[in-house]
Amino acid sequence: MKSFKYVFVILFSFSTLLQLGAEDFEDKRVIESRITFQKTSHQNPWLIGEPFSRKINLIYVGKGLFFGVTLPKQNPVFAEFESFDYSVPKLGIKSYDEETGFILLETNGISKLPKPVVFDSKLTNKHCPTGKSRYVFLPFSKTPIKVFLFEKKTSEEAEFFFKNQVLCGVTIGEYLIPPEYVETFNRTNGKPFPHPGLVFDVNLTPSEREYYSQNINNPLLVTEVIPGVGPAYNLFPGDLITEINSTSLSKIDDWDRADKVYDLILRKSNGTLRELGDSVQLKIRRNFQNQSVSYDLRAYDSNDFLIPEEAKKRKPLYLIAGGFFFTELTNAYLKEFGSEYRVKSEKKLVYLSDYYQKKVHPIREKIVILSRVFPLEGNLGYQEFQDLVLEKVNGTRVTSLSQLKNLLQSEDATYYAFELSGGKIAFFTRKEILDLQQELQSTYKLERSYNLED
Repeated sequence: MKSFKYVFVILFSFSTLLQLGAEDFEDKRVIESRITFQKTSHQNPWLIGEPFSRKINLIYVGKGLFFGVTLPKQNPVFAEFESFDYSVPKLGIKSYDEETGFILLETNGISKLPKPVVFDSKLTNKHCPTGKSRYVFLPFSKTPIKVFLFEKKTSEEAEFFFKNQVLCGVTIGEYLIPPEYVETFNRTNGKPFPHPGLVFDVNLTPSEREYYSQNINNPLLVTEVIPGVGPAYNLFPGDLITEINSTSLSKIDDWDRADKVYDLILRKSNGTLRELGDSVQLKIRRNFQNQSVSYDLRAYDSNDFLIPEEAKKRKPLYLIAGGFFFTELTNAYLKEFGSEYRVKSEKKLVYLSDYYQKKVHPIREKIVILSRVFPLEGNLGYQEFQDLVLEKVNGTRVTSLSQLKNLLQSEDATYYAFELSGGKIAFFTRKEILDLQQELQSTYKLERSYNLED
């Protein structure tokens, strides 16, 4: 294969260029490639960000698909094998999990491919290291993953670990992610892994244990239910869980209690991983009464939060009216002020982020903010407005950008009064808004003045 005449081989602390033939590529277990991401700005969402790339190791899992682990919480656009002559066909993004960084890449332009990795639990159990395991959270992730622990820390970059030609998993730092996660991700065509949907406390003081436990033997204290993920309105902080999927928690030892609770929620009775949509049955104690709760497992997603962590799988939402740039408050927006965002950004927005980001809503309500004002001839006097909460338009409370758009498109309105935090008010007639939109387009050449959910 001419397109794979040259590849880069990186060996720990030095790099060297080797000429390889197609046979060498077909025999490789780990193939080096480079993945390209598109940057996205929450404070300038109409701009096309500069792309950046990262090296990624891949294994072939069959059917034209390659598996790798890359940066989480990003927007990958394509990948390609490391090549000296730039003639390698690009790999398309089949699936990408923002939580773990797991990715499936597909290609249609290669006639001869490596042998696929074989997933065999018997061979894995025979040849691969075991030992102490624990549920952990990978960098920037909220989803618990069960890993084996190394005594010494390895590279922070994800690398594949083989022993006797058997895939033993993916190493990240001191963690070894077992191959069952790779096999499940591939088998489900890249579906994300489920989140338990709740947060619990296993380290109660003796007085807390006496207060919460009442006369129940070793219950589990619920401290948080994740909105949009867990059984909101059916499970509450302070509830005591006594059984999970028909297993009594009185039988669970204290020393590894958290890991065993995760096992009961996220794994079947035979130890295999549960998938999205699998049902979880809980028996709880609330107000001295026994109750049952049932819910389906979902992936972690902050989109139902009052203040999401990021704009997942899409460009950030925004709407520009009268030169006013409105967006929905997210933690990602605040963090673009830099590592000292808590000091440099608007204090009220930081306060809202700290105290209300996971507020549970019966409807998907958001906080709309005026980020800043584009300097235009028609909005002089308002150009110092920045990072203010949009509270009302014409007396109607604003709860989303889509609702704001509907208010601005109302044919009955002849004027628009924007009520903002701090007692600030901006007033425009309908004609002034239309004139300002024309001035905005002619001055700044924006491709579009809004990006909203359908």
